[in-house]
Amino acid sequence: MMHGHETSLTAARRGPQPNPASTGRRLKRNVRIGERRTTIVLEAYVWDSIDSMLLREAVSLDEFCNRVEDTRRNSSMASSARLVVLIYFRLLGQINSPPFVDADLDRLQQEGRLRAPAPADPPIPLLPLALRRFAQDEAHVA
Repeated sequence: MMHGHETSLTAARRGPQPNPASTGRRLKRNVRIGERRTTIVLEAYVWDSIDSMLLREAVSLDEFCNRVEDTRRNSSMASSARLVVLIYFRLLGQINSPPFVDADLDRLQQEGRLRAPAPADPPIPLLPLALRRFAQDEAHVA
């Protein structure tokens, strides 16, 4: 019985375990690019980001990889995927961060008098824009 208590104390002294995505651990996924199957190795956090993007865009991993493959010139597939994901989430952040605050809306919100918003439209597809921005960056490197 004492042994279990000592084990839990040892674990408590070590502190919380890091999130696997934050450790830099690399994961492999198999994809089909054109007619060939290949493996892409990326950090767990990058795969989490890709999964979120694919869900939002309603795109398969294979389709995403084929679009990146068609766009890239100088970078490896893994580097290209990282860059497209980075561009994608920067664009998403820009769209979701208005450059101004409407004083009337701010006042109504503070007074608790805002009505419920209309149902949201489907998300704006940003992947084509992210790929276009990536292509422009790739062209400047050449």
